[in-house]
Amino acid sequence: MNTRLEIAIGIALQTQVLRICPIHNQLYCDQEHYSDDENMARAFAVAVELVNQHQPYAEEFHHDAHVLTDLLSSTIGAAPDRCPECLPPPHSDVTRLSDQSSEAYASR
Repeated sequence: MNTRLEIAIGIALQTQVLRICPIHNQLYCDQEHYSDDENMARAFAVAVELVNQHQPYAEEFHHDAHVLTDLLSSTIGAAPDRCPECLPPPHSDVTRLSDQSSEAYASR
């Protein structure tokens, strides 16, 4: 993972827009907080402040906060809504039973 991406993920985790599944250690976007404009605004404010106020970050992003905010947006947008390993399989037994019941009812 490159340094820029590590910074973007760190900001998203710090502002609780992204989370790490405690069971599977997988990164995901917490939709409850992602839709919260306050957390997103805080994430972007942290990004802009880092580039404007802290020399190592300024150099990494060539003194352009937009580079970091764009990376932050794409990183958050690319993260799954939930832990990929916690998600139920696409056709669970409950779904199959429901489908079979619907087909049986429709054939009557």
